[in-house]
Amino acid sequence: MVLTMFLRDLYIGLWSLLLVIPGIIKSYEYRMVPYLLADCPELDRTEAFRISREMMYGQKMNAFVLDLSFIGWHLLSACTCNLVGVFFTQPYVNTTNAELFLQLKQDYFGRQSAYSQSTYRSF
Repeated sequence: MVLTMFLRDLYIGLWSLLLVIPGIIKSYEYRMVPYLLADCPELDRTEAFRISREMMYGQKMNAFVLDLSFIGWHLLSACTCNLVGVFFTQPYVNTTNAELFLQLKQDYFGRQSAYSQSTYRSF
């Protein structure tokens, strides 16, 4: 898992070297990798990247708008020296991202065949 997360950050960093926008797009494509690995630890690294890309296909703008909805909370955190961020904002953001993963997982595997569902039994 550590190697996969390192490679995820490395890929995003390398894409960011091209320009900022490709790095942002790739960060949204690979956003579900940690949740996939937490849900199914035996998942191969290449499969985790592929499934994350497929789950986020057509959902990157929605995830971006979701992130924009937390701007007020982040500003409030900055005004309180991150006290609000530690106790309220970060748990709220993390819970929202976990719910996003659950919804995307349900949508993704709802579109898959019975073979794919039996292959990933923990999903």
